[in-house]
Amino acid sequence: MFRWLLKQQLRKFENRYGYDTGYMRELVDTHEFGALKFAPISPFTGEQFSLPAAPYFAAKITAARHADCGSCLKLVITMARDAGVPVTAIDALLTGDATALPDDMMLAERYARAVLDNDPELLDIIDACEQRWGKAGIAGLSAAVVSGQVYPTFKRGLGHGNSCEPVLAWLKGEAAKNRPEHLAETEFA
Repeated sequence: MFRWLLKQQLRKFENRYGYDTGYMRELVDTHEFGALKFAPISPFTGEQFSLPAAPYFAAKITAARHADCGSCLKLVITMARDAGVPVTAIDALLTGDATALPDDMMLAERYARAVLDNDPELLDIIDACEQRWGKAGIAGLSAAVVSGQVYPTFKRGLGHGNSCEPVLAWLKGEAAKNRPEHLAETEFA
């Protein structure tokens, strides 16, 4: 019974985001109750804790990119776009164009990198984040970083990781679709 319910939810997710959930379906077939125990992590890792979408996804994209799973990164980018994060900001985040990033996304990206690298400046960055978003915002950033790491790491551990997908090229193509024709041809040249 749980197997059917879990697979039904995975199919819905797959259809919504165009993301291959094969590794999770395999887990359900391998150990239904283990998969059932893994499922509750999703609501937590998607919780923004009152953090606005742009900084939340800046941290999540940074963490997913660090985990180096192309399909996971593409999924997080799709979710960010669905949440209203501008494609130009996502592109700036991925290309390292800090001048094109809004301040809140730049701070969230610095936070994520500091957490992932165990940077000695992390406590100062946390203070800056707390001043901007409060303690709840820190929880949202932390959940974003965990989310950007847990799924790619788990997926790779099951033998399903797929690094080096052309995610940036895909994003540029998507950005071009959303611009007037005269800008689409020149902006990413």
